[in-house]
Parts: sequence; structure tokens; C-alpha cells
Amino acid sequence: MLGILLASPVMVGTTHAQSFLLEAEQFDGKTVTSVDIRYRGARTVNEARLRTHMAIAPGKKYSQTMLDEDIKTLYASGLVDDVQFFAEEVAGGVKVIVEMVTRPLISGLGFYGNSTFSDKKLANETKLGVGQVLSDAQIIKARRNIEKYYEGYGYPDVEVTHRLQDTSRAGYADLVFEIEEHKKSEVYRILFEGNNVLKDADLRKEMDTKEKGWFSWFTKSGRINTAALDEDIAKVEDYCKSRGYWRARVGAPKRVPRKGGGVDLVIPVNEGPKYIVNSVEFPKIKVFSREELLPALSLIGNMPYSSKKMRDDIRMIRSYYGSRGYADVSVVPDVRETAGSKVNIFYRITPGSRKKVGRVNIQGNIKSQDKVIRREVPMRPGENFNSVDIDTTKRRLQNLNYFDNVQVTSSNSSRSGYRDVNILVNEKKTGSVNFGFGFSSVDNIVGFVNLEQNNFDITNWGRFTGGGQRFSVSLRAGARRKDFRLSLVEPWFLGQKLSLGTELYYRDLLYLSDEYEQTSIGGSVFLRKPVGRKAYVKGEYRLETIDVKADSDTSPAFMAEDGKYLRSALSLNYVYDSRDSNKLPRKGHKVDLGVTVAGGFLGGDVDVYTVSGTGTKHWNLAWDTILTARGSFAFVDEFGGDGNVPIFERQFLGGSRDLRGFEYRDIGPRDPVSNEVLGGGTSMFSSLELTFPVVERVRGAVFYDMGFVNQDSWEFSGSNMASDVGFGLRLDLPIGPLAVDYAIPLQSPDDEADDGGQFSFYLNYQF
Repeated sequence: MLGILLASPVMVGTTHAQSFLLEAEQFDGKTVTSVDIRYRGARTVNEARLRTHMAIAPGKKYSQTMLDEDIKTLYASGLVDDVQFFAEEVAGGVKVIVEMVTRPLISGLGFYGNSTFSDKKLANETKLGVGQVLSDAQIIKARRNIEKYYEGYGYPDVEVTHRLQDTSRAGYADLVFEIEEHKKSEVYRILFEGNNVLKDADLRKEMDTKEKGWFSWFTKSGRINTAALDEDIAKVEDYCKSRGYWRARVGAPKRVPRKGGGVDLVIPVNEGPKYIVNSVEFPKIKVFSREELLPALSLIGNMPYSSKKMRDDIRMIRSYYGSRGYADVSVVPDVRETAGSKVNIFYRITPGSRKKVGRVNIQGNIKSQDKVIRREVPMRPGENFNSVDIDTTKRRLQNLNYFDNVQVTSSNSSRSGYRDVNILVNEKKTGSVNFGFGFSSVDNIVGFVNLEQNNFDITNWGRFTGGGQRFSVSLRAGARRKDFRLSLVEPWFLGQKLSLGTELYYRDLLYLSDEYEQTSIGGSVFLRKPVGRKAYVKGEYRLETIDVKADSDTSPAFMAEDGKYLRSALSLNYVYDSRDSNKLPRKGHKVDLGVTVAGGFLGGDVDVYTVSGTGTKHWNLAWDTILTARGSFAFVDEFGGDGNVPIFERQFLGGSRDLRGFEYRDIGPRDPVSNEVLGGGTSMFSSLELTFPVVERVRGAVFYDMGFVNQDSWEFSGSNMASDVGFGLRLDLPIGPLAVDYAIPLQSPDDEADDGGQFSFYLNYQF
């Protein structure tokens, strides 16, 4: 491979002209009449492609600087091995001649040293093809692809190099990858030695490297990535320091071979003494006083030293100063040991000068409109610069889920005393089409198709992207249900953080009861307004027709429900959600309180109101066990009519979502003729569940459920109480999370409801 050659332009031309060489600078400013490309050696890259990397072109002014940049650009393209520019004075200007040696093309791919994987498999991993230009960047990327492939199968020490081999065909070369596989090193156990206080299990949690488990074929656990392992060692050391062991040191891991293959990772840990904070001081503090900052500190005197809390406090101090416009504040911690395993902490603060917001520059958004990004920025030009808003902006843009990468930085502005905000995004695909199937013990097997676009723009005809709207169409069909749903949400209605959404739907539900079928067709529109960071208020209007078709041989009670209803309803909900995850929450809680009014001044055939509430609370206990408390209540009543609440408004319990020891919707007041549940006016439910890790991606569960459904509204009697106890599994499968439970009734409101132990399962086929 030839190195970069930066050639100075010189003049060539006729025999007469060649005897009068001129300095290249004599051509500067003259008009370029033509640009000719000449090849030295085989012509492997066409002229058109080369010209796309050149700024010099007919009609432009000749410039030494422009040619220097073109040379850099051509080398950076990976298409050339050598390039030289020449100039010839002609009538009307300058003729430019470019001599190039272009890179060879791939004649074939070869592999040497590989015994684990075939040449064909490795060739697929390179993503290279015959006839492709051999650029350095693509070769390096191909080598990395091979290394990643080996690492994914437990070869962390694989080394891949390459060489070019000449062929008899001009302009072509064989690319040969030389591979040293080394030994396979899958991790079966991660052990620590030297730690006397901190537990191995707690240290292992800090690591991304995991022990080989049952689902390693999918999760790639047990694999060693050298760079990731180095980061893991740093994380474990920081964990030790965050538990008070200021001088803790974690050494390089040792790989101990196991009989039968694989290795154990043994990581040395030197905890040292546990340190207590003696005092925290702010020498020569300005802008704020010591008394203003001390109450906000998380690490104070008489507490165990913690590197994590110290970082939190540094961020807090920077936030305080940043909120006053001191964007360049410097906070340097100075930790000094004193007698008795104690430390004094000094935060040395240099505020710098105050700034205002200059320009807000946005780059990288190809599809997303500027306004979609700009409305997430909580600062405006001319306002006092607040460095806290930099992190807020980044977090908001990442939460949009429109971008693979978001960078938000500040830089000096062209105006004195101002800071520009620079936003660089890398857009990703925001549309998806999903299809497959799901199943549960309630509605059996259901096939589904779902189309989503999370960055939709209803006004952008043809592309329909870039406006920040949410659009989805879903279809579910099975033996016991048919659903169709179309929805559109505008998250910034009227330029405010106010979501406006609408939905059209069709639902044919056959699994609700053996005595009737229920079909709903309708639509809704809602407004949702955030209240703080973790809560929102939602108001919704829904208009639908509900068709209840009772079986011809059912009881009079169910026949009385037969008919078509027009339901016009308005609901208002308050939701607060502080959970750390909506998939497997370990801490936090969620509360949803709502009231719904149907009929009355809203019209329709249904005159009822419903007051409801649900709540969950999670605690993360020792050994990653999770205790979850759930509860719900609902009261429904009729007004202004005959006193009858339609069956589709009544309350039921039973099944995989609440009382798991009973069949679906089998708890509630019964029809004396058919013995089927008719539903009631009041329901209350509560549950305690403890889950615990079993193996990778599998958690066990034990639980207790209790609840009742009473005939009348606002009837709190527990005489119809039902309860159960059970156990189950929570599996995080490639096809989705699956819950499998077995529950035994402890208390039943009637003999009909007690059918003995019940299995229930549910595969979450939400998209």
C-alpha cells in the first residue's frame, strides 16, 4: 500500500511549453477549461466516480488550495493508491490533468488458519464481493466482522490480519485473511478472590460479561469481549469505591481452564479499609455559599465514602452553577486521607463567566423536521445559558426513539458572552412491520399483523415521515377474537406539550362468555397533558356501537342483554408512573385513577358512570428478588334510566390478570338459571407476588391473590371474597415474555367457581 502523496501541481504541455516551467501559483485565479483523468496501470474505477470526490471542475477558478483538498478527499475515498495533479496553460485558461493509480479490484477471497468456520461462512461475514474496490476502510471493517463473529462463538483472542496477492489479471488482486483463532474461552463461572466483605453476587451484577446459561445460544452470555471485560473491571472497582472502599483495587482477571472445556474467570479484589467521610468543604467558594450547597449533597460527614455519590454531587454542583449561566464551571474533587480511615473532601470550584444562549444548531436530521427537534430544546436564543438543559435536551431527544445517536454540546459563539448549542443526530428507521402469533389461556392462538411509524407526518404525502406523529395499524385474528385498530397521535398539539390522539377500531370478542358474543365498532379522540416528569392527565371521548348477541338457548337474564347499543362516553384519568422499567420493574410504583361517564348529556343508549383505580408497587430485595403489590377497584352505576347496567359495563374477576386460581371472568354474581356470571357493580382486587431469578432469563414466582365482585354499586362487603395461592415462571423468550402460573383456590364465593387448581399462561404479543 502506498502512503499519501501530496503532489504540487506543475505545468506540462507542448515541447515549447515544457521548456518554460512556471510556478504553480501563476495559475491561481485562472479559469479551468477542462479536467482530464489519466490512469497509470489498470483502470479499475470509472472517471465519473472519481470526479464525485473532486471539487476542481471546468468553469471554476484554479486554486492550489482546492487541489490540495481534492488530493486528501481522493485518498480518503479509498479508491486511489496514488494521485498527482498537473496543469497546462491553454487559450482561455488552464487545463488540469490528473494522473491516478486506482486501487485493485477483488478477484477472490481467501482464508488461512481457520479451522472452526468454513471459508464460505467467513466470506459471508466479510460483506465483501468479487469485483469490489479494495479500500483500506472496507478491509478493516471486514476484519472486524470476522473478529466479532468469532467472539460471538467464544473466541475472544482471535487475531485477523490480511495480505493482497497478485493475480494474472491486471487491476485485480486476491484478498487473503490470515486468522489465528486461539482457544475457545466460554465463561462458566465468574469468581472473585480477596474480597472479604463484598459479595461475589453483588460484584457480578456490575459486569456486562455474564456466565454461560441456558439461553446462551440467543443471549451470547458466556462470551468474552476483551474491551468489555476491561470496562467490567473498572465497573467492579468503582462499585467497591462506592461502598466505602476508597483504596479498593481490582486486578486483571485470570482464565482458569475447566475440565471438558470453557474457563472460569477469577478476578482478584483488594478491598482495603472502609473509609468514612470526616468533612466536606468548598475552599474559596463564589456565587453560592457553603450553606446553600451543603443541604443538596448526597455525600456528607459521617457517611461511608462513595465514588458514585461524589460524582452525583459534582453533577449537582455543576447544575447549580449551570442554572445561573456558568456553563464553563469546573468542579475538581480533592480527597485527602486523615487518621482513623477517614477522608476530607474538598470541592474546588472555578465558576468562569456567565453566558447566554446563542444559536441552536441542528445537524444530521434527514427525515425529521427541525421543529420536531427544536421543540424538545428547553432553551431559547437570548435566554440565560443553563448547562442542565444540555442534558435535558439529550434525554428528551433520545426518548423520542427516532435516533441511533444524539450528541448535544455547547461551544463558544461568535458573539461575546454567548454559547451556541449544537445538536447532532443520527436518524434510524422509525417504521416497522411485525407479524406472527400469540396465545393465552383466554383467547387461544391469535395471529397478528402490525404496522407502525413513530415519526409520522400526515401532511408529507408520499413519504409520511418526519413530523413526529405516532401512527399504527394492527390486525389480530383468531378462533375467539378479531380486532382491527388504526390510531394517530400528535404529541405537540397547538405547539404545546399536549398530545392529541384518535383511534378507529373493530372488535369481535367471542371469548367473554359462552352465553353471548360481543362486537364493538367505534372511535375515540383524546387529549393528554403531562403533569411534572412522571404523571399525566388524560381526557377521552369515545363513541361506539356495541352489539350483544345472546345465544338462542340461553337464559332470560342473558337474553335481556341482547341488542345493539350506542355508547357515548367521556373519561378522565390521572396516571403517575415512577417505575424503573415497564417490562421488568424492580422499584417504583404506578397509579391510575379514573372516572367515566356514558350517556346523559352525551347522548346514546347507555347511561352509566364508572369510578376506577389501579396501582402497583415494586421493591427490589436481596438476591434480586422483587416483591410486587397490586390492587384495583371499580364501581359502576346507572343513572337516569331503568336502573340496569348493561353487561359490557359490569365488573368481573378471574383469570391470568387477577384471580389466577379461577377461570376467566368466573367471579361475580351468577344467573340462577344458567349458573353463568352476569357481573356486578363493585369489584376489588389485591395481590402480592414475589419473583426470584432461577437461571438466565427465567424467574420463578409465588403469589397470593384475593378479591370480590358484589351485585350492587359501592357495596364493600367481603362476603363474596375469593382468594388463591400459586406459583409460576416468568420466561423472557426470543418470541416475547411468557408467564405460566398454577394457582389453587383457597376461598370461593360459590361452589360453581371452585374448579380446583388452574393453569394460566400468557404470551405478550404486543408490539
